[in-house]
Amino acid sequence: MRHAGWRGLLGAITGPLPPSISANVAIEARTTLAYGVFYAAGLAFLPVIMRRMGAGADMLALYITLTYVGELLAPLSLLALRRTTPLRLIVGCWVAARLVFIALAAATGPWTLIAIVTVFYIIELFPAPAYARLIHEAYPLEVRGRAMSATRMVMVAAMIVVTPLAGVALDRIGPAVLLPLAAGIGVLGALNFAQFRVAAPSAPGAAGVPASPGMLAAIRDDRRFLVYLCGVTLFGFGGIIGTPLYPIVHVDRLQLSYTTIGTLTLVQSLCWLAGFVLWGRVIDRHGALTVVVIGALCSAGVPLVYLGAVDAWSLAPAFILQGLVYAGFDLGMKNAVFQLAGATRVAPYAAAQQLIIGARGLVAPLLSAGLIRLGVAEAVIFVTGALLLVAAALVFQHVRR
Repeated sequence: MRHAGWRGLLGAITGPLPPSISANVAIEARTTLAYGVFYAAGLAFLPVIMRRMGAGADMLALYITLTYVGELLAPLSLLALRRTTPLRLIVGCWVAARLVFIALAAATGPWTLIAIVTVFYIIELFPAPAYARLIHEAYPLEVRGRAMSATRMVMVAAMIVVTPLAGVALDRIGPAVLLPLAAGIGVLGALNFAQFRVAAPSAPGAAGVPASPGMLAAIRDDRRFLVYLCGVTLFGFGGIIGTPLYPIVHVDRLQLSYTTIGTLTLVQSLCWLAGFVLWGRVIDRHGALTVVVIGALCSAGVPLVYLGAVDAWSLAPAFILQGLVYAGFDLGMKNAVFQLAGATRVAPYAAAQQLIIGARGLVAPLLSAGLIRLGVAEAVIFVTGALLLVAAALVFQHVRR
């Protein structure tokens, strides 16, 4: 009865689905529920925790940079897929990464935190191409947007409940207690995902061509995909270039408490949830590239709001836009790869996208830190980010035609 009730709740979101797909949606939703708790009580507050530990703009930029090392190394997972199945690789990496995160209980300064979180992200993001391939195999095209949106709505619902409580808990008991507890819940969610099934499970070695030639062919021989990756690059630089300044705005200019930041993040999560309701259906009806175009335009408003914010409420529109964008790009960029790759090239295309995301993520925060060191005004950095995001939207629109 408990499982039937869970599937019934998800079915109200997705509409009718074949039993095998409904079962997988229920399994993945339990995993994303646990991840939502893990993210809200752990990952979401790390930049502010670092700032409280004394990290400056340079160190925050380095932290953001190192979180993308995992994206850069993810294409190597194509080699691992020759010896194991996508599901085993995903579960093994997620469990290992979240066990590493528990070590944050011993972090006493920002450098220790950076080191632990870097290792976490390397392991956590390593199986991203395997996940893309598994989801492509498990969810048919005609229901994929609704299925993926339902599992992520559960994740965001958990964040809505947990985030304000986590902000209060951090104010009262501190990160050394809360972060390991959050990681433990993340481990349980990863173990649950081992129940996920596809009709014809991918065998070890089924990834096809070697990793490097597969990715090079994806970029060299598919002009449309190359232009798309240019848009991904512009979007990354535009979205990231101002990010090291955001915690400084929170703490220094606006002097926000953990509880206030938690409340704003709650607003963000509500919009994230609403975004999944919207974007999943847009993808099924109009394609993923439509969502990516709209998401890039929404992103352009975020740095402009930070530029003019004078208190918590004037900052709220940025959190609203970020919530919509997180949903749009979570669904949009994964499904854009499915849309552009076709049935047989999902893993190398996903690996190429992860490589680009990792490379831009390494460079953009350091560029931002360099601009700050040179004395470039916050306003210039924020406006530059907005212009890059508008440019990304134009590139995505060109690919969509």
